[in-house]
Amino acid sequence: MATAGTTPHESVVVRPEPQAWWGPLFSEFDLTLQIGSGTEAIGPIWGSSESDGVSTWRISPLFSRETEPQLERSEWELVYPFFTYDRFGTEWKVQFLQMLHFSGGSTLDGDVKKRQTLFPFYFRQESPGGTNDYFALAPFYGHIRNRLFRDEVRFALFPLWLETRKRDVVTRNFIAPFFHIRSGGGVHGWQVWPVVGAESKPPTLRTNVIDEPEVVPGHERRFFAWPFFFQERKGIGGPNPTTNLFLFPTHLRSRSPEMDHTWWFFFSHRTNRTDRFEEWAFPWPFLGRSRGPGKHADRVWPIWGKATNATQQSDFLAWPFYIHKRSTTPTFERERHRFLYFGYSDLREEDRTRGEALRRRDLWPLFAWRRDREGLERLQVLAPLEGIFPSNKSIERLYSPIWAVWRSEANPKAHASSRSLLWNLWRQEQRRDYRRSSVFFGLIQTEKTPAGRSWRILGLGPRQQRPTPPSASSPSHTPPRSFLTLADTRDSR
Repeated sequence: MATAGTTPHESVVVRPEPQAWWGPLFSEFDLTLQIGSGTEAIGPIWGSSESDGVSTWRISPLFSRETEPQLERSEWELVYPFFTYDRFGTEWKVQFLQMLHFSGGSTLDGDVKKRQTLFPFYFRQESPGGTNDYFALAPFYGHIRNRLFRDEVRFALFPLWLETRKRDVVTRNFIAPFFHIRSGGGVHGWQVWPVVGAESKPPTLRTNVIDEPEVVPGHERRFFAWPFFFQERKGIGGPNPTTNLFLFPTHLRSRSPEMDHTWWFFFSHRTNRTDRFEEWAFPWPFLGRSRGPGKHADRVWPIWGKATNATQQSDFLAWPFYIHKRSTTPTFERERHRFLYFGYSDLREEDRTRGEALRRRDLWPLFAWRRDREGLERLQVLAPLEGIFPSNKSIERLYSPIWAVWRSEANPKAHASSRSLLWNLWRQEQRRDYRRSSVFFGLIQTEKTPAGRSWRILGLGPRQQRPTPPSASSPSHTPPRSFLTLADTRDSR
């Protein structure tokens, strides 16, 4: 759009503010994938950025910090995963090597709690109200709440005595796991493991969220000389009662209204009446065949295999040399090709309702490339951990700058892109109206705009400043040129 006093062909080119581009020593730049700015210095060691209220600061590979004051959120990492600190509002958590934990914050009922853990030896939680307090020092004495997949755990001189509770079911262990008694919630059971054991629970009724009664299925289990003989009836009183019999290592039999399965040594036969297919395998698991409307599969493991149903497809060739999986629904599609597991991976996800797609390719340890659902692209050359831990932001924030010898980013919606080689020894940025590059610690810099192309050598040349738009009463102004400036105003490419 032309300004007053200019013709349509004399529109003012707005350049960015001056920025320091001194290669690996110190570089300032605008972020490509977000709105904000970043700074990097001392090669890959030091970096910081500001974007959408999020501030990031790092000294790789030692320390990183990310804060978001508006949400009262903060993340600290010291030689990740050795030490991490996370805070969100009043809740906080500190951990060392994923084993020693300290945490605190408000619960849903307004109670404030503090928690310390040195797994698996020390557990402690404190709260002003005292309702959530517990303490445990293994193996001597302990009382733990809502940890270790149980509502409550008590022990003394473990393994001599251990008591656990999950909902209404209480299990008392003596010399765990060899002797236990189980009761509560209609459950009655006991065991002298591995010699003999039995447990039963009749069907019961409960009221669901809409105040209607529903059946909670029961079960019966027993074993002798575990794992050689095991028998189970589950889903009693429910829509799919199932009987299982296991005689190790020769026989397995399962019967239910939905499916029958029989296994003898290396022969397996399965009839699935719900998904409508029949499956044979001999010798199991190397040769297999499935036929029916619900599944069509053939397998010669590990040489070749293919299986399909209404929504899924899987293939392999010389497993694990090549593995392919695909899931399709009317609204979503996900497909992944893998060679040697983490050797090469190509992942594609598409949300058909929104018309958005995600794509990621990883070739270990050479590169990692991704394009997210917003169309933002990023390529990193040398990526020894990114393909193995693709969603780990801590690795990307703290360690990726160390070995990322090449980085390129593209934001098509903003008409922005950037490229960096050897930690900004060569760097290029491109926006809708200009392209800028710098090489060898900023000794040579170039800029190209619709007004022309300019060079700066050894810091000499025209400064990259915002020109003053010409007024309606003044003629168009042409900035002065130095003897080191090579500009061609006719070149608008």
